[in-house]
Amino acid sequence: MATKFTQGLVDRARDEHPAGTQLYDTEVRGLRLVIGKRSSSYKLVTSVNDGTGRAVSLMIGRANEVSLRTARQQAIEANVMARRGEDPRLRKDGIPTLRQALEKYLKARGDDLRPKTHQSYKSLTVGPKAPLAKIGDLPMHLLDRQTCAKLHEELAEKRGPATANGALRLARLLLNDVARVYDLPPNPVTRGVRFAKDRTRDWAVPLEGMPTLWARLDAMEKVKKRLCWQTMLMTGLRSNEARSMRWANLDDQGVLLVPSPKGGEERAFRVPIPWSLIEDLGVLRGKSEFVFPARTRTGYIDQLKRSEKFPYSPHMMRHTYRTLALEAGVSVETAMILLNHKTNDISSRYVTRANLTGYLRGEVEKVAATIRKAAGGRSVAISEQISV
Repeated sequence: MATKFTQGLVDRARDEHPAGTQLYDTEVRGLRLVIGKRSSSYKLVTSVNDGTGRAVSLMIGRANEVSLRTARQQAIEANVMARRGEDPRLRKDGIPTLRQALEKYLKARGDDLRPKTHQSYKSLTVGPKAPLAKIGDLPMHLLDRQTCAKLHEELAEKRGPATANGALRLARLLLNDVARVYDLPPNPVTRGVRFAKDRTRDWAVPLEGMPTLWARLDAMEKVKKRLCWQTMLMTGLRSNEARSMRWANLDDQGVLLVPSPKGGEERAFRVPIPWSLIEDLGVLRGKSEFVFPARTRTGYIDQLKRSEKFPYSPHMMRHTYRTLALEAGVSVETAMILLNHKTNDISSRYVTRANLTGYLRGEVEKVAATIRKAAGGRSVAISEQISV
């Protein structure tokens, strides 16, 4: 209820009103007296004039410790700050904006993140049409649940749930990163955003589609690209892991070192390569330190993407490998190791040399034979592959 506060009214409030009651002062906009079980407190609710339209609340103090006159003065000062676009709840000393936080984060992570990740994060924040442009210049401590939830809803409606989820997940990451240094309130994205449920992506080529896939591979004119696509299909390697392969990382027992996979060098792993694939790759040996060289900045094929003649994406090769690995009788746990997926029980870092050349080698060859059989392509007996 709204009423003109007096010091006497404030002093009697706990005796005259039940806990949970809020009284509104008619003299100072937004000033309230909140009645609790043991005490009453002054609270201010005001809107910050920063373009977000968000409301914030500020606890001024307990009524038995702060006089009405002091509470009104602090409320007036806070309202003035809010009209200037400043959040009266927190000090701003050195706390970065969202864009500044991203710059610091990318600089700190450096080469741990792939160039594509750097580019992706910047595209979400930089430019007037970027999904996070609206809050890009807002100091991180001024982000609240209402602002984040409203932005997610707007993005989901205008650009789709995937864009909305990706943008607010980046905001959540940056808030957590800044909170390592600065004293921020609880993460407003975690508390305020209801993420859209991600659809499970099943990009695996079905068994009946494998002959067509293999035929399109054989029809490729550029041998290096054809063999790179074939490598992803026969190993389940991610695009960058396959494209950046070096001969020096493939030993004489057919075991490949992947030194910088997704997740950085800490996730480096080794995996056996099918002997039949190594035989096919032999036509490229000796031409460069890279298995798939190209005249690019990196020295290897810079990208592979679907086209009209080859309507498959690199990640479809990985999904297809996983599906056909299970079809070949490979256990889920072993498939996860071969794909360098994180598991609760085991890490590829603990896979021994004996496993790489023994058990895992046998499983890799089973998958390769299953893929070639499903594709209707050349099928080489495992015993013959091992003798190559």
